[in-house]
Amino acid sequence: MTASTGPRDVPSPAPAQTGEDRTLLAHLRLEALQCRAAARLDLTDACLHLSATREVSGTEAVRALVRTLDQALGRAPRFFRPGSIDRSFDEAWLMALVHAVQRGDEASATFLLRSRVAPSALRSTIFLLSRVATSDARAAAPEAPATRRAG
Repeated sequence: MTASTGPRDVPSPAPAQTGEDRTLLAHLRLEALQCRAAARLDLTDACLHLSATREVSGTEAVRALVRTLDQALGRAPRFFRPGSIDRSFDEAWLMALVHAVQRGDEASATFLLRSRVAPSALRSTIFLLSRVATSDARAAAPEAPATRRAG
């Protein structure tokens, strides 16, 4: 008998994606790589900064979300390397959440958020997600080439 791995550790094949989805996922992954070396960013401070800025680029919104997602989830999210054709559980959850926000599907967004985000972080996380979902991040991020499956 083998030990079972959690859903976060098992790569899932990426569903059919639009070019914008691939671009946003690549952007999230690149920011996650860069955030490893960045100074810690408080969730509330990130929201205050973005709310005080009239024009927020997609890159700034994605960076703030990725740098604070660990506070919302209570642990570090798992991002695969840019170009991987698989998605981690965290990546699939985040993309589903962005899609729900973009569609205005409040029921799905609420379910996804409440299933994983700490109640104290809900409001700030929703703010950051709405910035990402409505920003130019889906079209402005560099596209990474496809690589082998993660594992």
